[in-house]
Amino acid sequence: MLFTGRMTAAADFARATAPHTTRLFRLGLRLTRQPSDAADLVQEALCRAWASWDRFDRNGNVGAYLSRILVNAFISRHRHLRVVSTVQARCDLVDHLFDGGRLAAAEDPEDGVTDTQLSDECLAALHTLPNHYRCVVELVDVGGLPYRDAAERLGVPLGTVMSRLHRARRILRERLDGYARAFGFGAAVPSAA
Repeated sequence: MLFTGRMTAAADFARATAPHTTRLFRLGLRLTRQPSDAADLVQEALCRAWASWDRFDRNGNVGAYLSRILVNAFISRHRHLRVVSTVQARCDLVDHLFDGGRLAAAEDPEDGVTDTQLSDECLAALHTLPNHYRCVVELVDVGGLPYRDAAERLGVPLGTVMSRLHRARRILRERLDGYARAFGFGAAVPSAA
């Protein structure tokens, strides 16, 4: 009995949706601009419609219902692809910023981070900093020292370390802005007043 009811629902679904498949394909083609992607999108929309067919009001507009599902499926795919490409871009940036020796350094933290593990662009920006800024960045950001230890090592007050680090990071952000944007990071850095 259940099998017969399911067959009737499938036949009902096929009858109701068949007249709309050509229009759905054209809509999918407008959205994706690729016939194979449009066909996949139509198939996904029909699968989603079938999954919720029991909740659809049979007096409703089937064409509008299917079109809405197709557009929502396209939006979901687009969001997914955007997330995947953003994650990929960030992975590419991380791979570019640090060489393969970074994993070995993580396994043996006593070795620490060396200059050779930063990208050439980061090293160039770091070496253009005035010496008093560069020392603080190397100790805190690259070397991982706490602010207090860096202050003791440099023989300056803790507030001076924090101030120099803030200014150095702002300079580095400005100098590396284009480099970071090439990998999909950040917005425009406001200029210092």
